[in-house]
Amino acid sequence: LALDRALAIARPDIPRYWGVRDASVSVPEGSIAVLEGSEEWWRVRGAVRLIVINDWLRNRYRKRRHQKVLQTWHGTMLKKLALSRSGLRLRPALATLRERARWNILLSQNRYATRIFRRAYLYSGPVWEEGYPRDDSLLGGDAAAVRAKLGIADDARVLLYAPTWRDDRPDHVDHLDVSNFTERLGGNYVTLIRGHSRTLQPGTDLYAGGVVDVTSYPDVSELFLIADALITDYSSVMFDFSVTGKPIFFFTPDLDRYREVLRGFYFDLIAVAPGPVVRDPDELIEMIRNLNGAGERYAKKYAAWRARFNPRDDGKAAERIS
Repeated sequence: LALDRALAIARPDIPRYWGVRDASVSVPEGSIAVLEGSEEWWRVRGAVRLIVINDWLRNRYRKRRHQKVLQTWHGTMLKKLALSRSGLRLRPALATLRERARWNILLSQNRYATRIFRRAYLYSGPVWEEGYPRDDSLLGGDAAAVRAKLGIADDARVLLYAPTWRDDRPDHVDHLDVSNFTERLGGNYVTLIRGHSRTLQPGTDLYAGGVVDVTSYPDVSELFLIADALITDYSSVMFDFSVTGKPIFFFTPDLDRYREVLRGFYFDLIAVAPGPVVRDPDELIEMIRNLNGAGERYAKKYAAWRARFNPRDDGKAAERIS
């Protein structure tokens, strides 16, 4: 979205196509929606000069000589990925290398991520280490407008719960039991739950007072804008939300299993986390009731985190890249 906005300003003469899953998906003004899998989608994907993606193109894609692929990826990483994962078998390893060969340019949020990308994908091509365009809006977006869109009162304290998915339980997302959590928290709190794209289907199984399912909300950056604090576990949202400078809480009841068995980490989260790492919901509730205190206790770690992971997230990443 951020790159589209910047390109529309820099080169309004260039057509901008968006692949969509169905006709209900809105696209930026002035761009053209093409339904994924349709005849027009195949024609456009084979004809355009630049393809911008944030995940794999997969086997259906065959790059033409006139095309370049900008891989923006979907976040700085804590958990291991690609060739770094333990027990990786030959077939997925070869698929990883085949996919990497399709990229012409890789976008990286920071120097740390660049090193991981090069190692995990054996990628030796150009890397643009410019910060993430999607985080530009966090330094000047209209939070009041987003609150109004979601029907959240101005005086409500908003918590965003955004966990990642589990390899052994891909259909489970609510490890916190947000309904019970929000009720016990009391006060004027609203909890937004953001399921990972591989887990919770929006609106299927979560209806509770003080809780809003925002899994299908189109722009997660707007949710960052209105949240007074983030609750996550191992998700890359931690590296984007820290641009805001607002409190981050890590609810990790399965930390040992996730770290040692399921995925593995690139660094020790507990040692450098910019906020509390807790496993007990009761402890989390008490900490959230004292947001200011948590911020003060972790101020130094938060500053070090931002220096390491957000050095180029200055609100101008899309402008530099476009």
